[in-house]
Amino acid sequence: GIIPFIRSISGITMQQATVPQPVSLVATPEGLMVQWPLDETVVYPWFWLRDHGHDPDTLHPVTQQRQLYTAAVAEDITGTDATLDNDTVSVRWADGGESHFPVAFLARWRDTGYPADPAPERILWDAGVIYREDPVVEHDAVMHTDEGLRDWLEQVLLYGFCRVQGVPTTPEATRQLAERVGYLRETLFGAFWDFTADLARADTAYTNLELRPHTDSTYSHDAPGLQLFHCLAFEGTGGESVLVDGFRIAWELERNDPRAYRTLSRVRVPGQYIGDGARLRAERPVFRHDADGKLVQVSFNNYDRAPFRLPDVEMAEFYRALRAFEDLANDPHYQWRYGLRPGEVLLFDNWRTLHGRAAYTGKRRLAGCYLNREDFESRLRVLGRR
Repeated sequence: GIIPFIRSISGITMQQATVPQPVSLVATPEGLMVQWPLDETVVYPWFWLRDHGHDPDTLHPVTQQRQLYTAAVAEDITGTDATLDNDTVSVRWADGGESHFPVAFLARWRDTGYPADPAPERILWDAGVIYREDPVVEHDAVMHTDEGLRDWLEQVLLYGFCRVQGVPTTPEATRQLAERVGYLRETLFGAFWDFTADLARADTAYTNLELRPHTDSTYSHDAPGLQLFHCLAFEGTGGESVLVDGFRIAWELERNDPRAYRTLSRVRVPGQYIGDGARLRAERPVFRHDADGKLVQVSFNNYDRAPFRLPDVEMAEFYRALRAFEDLANDPHYQWRYGLRPGEVLLFDNWRTLHGRAAYTGKRRLAGCYLNREDFESRLRVLGRR
């Protein structure tokens, strides 16, 4: 499918399309009645309109922050009339004031709701699909063109990950690449990692042991949205990276084992980190949904799962669902396995993509960082998704 190009109008993300023009404007006791093409009629309440004016005294023209003291607006404020001039609707108020609204803004809010980006297109993949698609971009394009950067981030949005090849094998180049997305997220591991299997931290990532597919920071209330890895040097065998599309696993369970899906959407699983002078703890379901019931995050880490106990029947049901999830996540049919070579960077969505690695021998030097999800989304909005 095609991901629509988007742009920002007055702080609101909108699809670029032909903006409909009002057919008529009528001041009613309830609000401004606007008749749109195709016999669509919308009444915008007077108070809502006053709160959303685009005049400088109401909305700062540079920061796009509201300047209006909303609580001081009279509850019974009414408009007397409205006019259309080019792409602006002007409303005159009974107290003598005036407010202005871009037609595109009123068109955007013909329906009630919250500001939202177009629903992201995702390809839910298994091994056969992802080896064929092979999301990858070139370092120079990402670093030197907005088109290359957008391509990289859109592939992460589409598949949950994307490789960058041709990256200089230095920490400095790795960090500069990550900063093309946004600022690095500081955690107890620091903002940027450059490490080997030396157990410098109380985490099995700092060993050469096998790591089964998981997401990071289940012990954080706001787990980092993205993670970036660069294998700077490797002399040994094994160590292949493993990725799993957590949204595909969720889809399989919802379709074939809805009982397990409901359990993993309901039970709050605690995660913990103990060590390095910290005792972190948070809890959330494996499948976290938004207020509209849409899946927004897969959060799973059996290594960091803290002890908890439910009534016996519920605990048994949780373990059954956990087994169903792990059976799929550890099935090669759903895994992308790849031996990252020096010069290849992997960026993946930590709210969707489970990651792991095979055990290895020899010496491996890895660099990387976490990035905030809001910065990733912001960069895509600024670049304009296609």
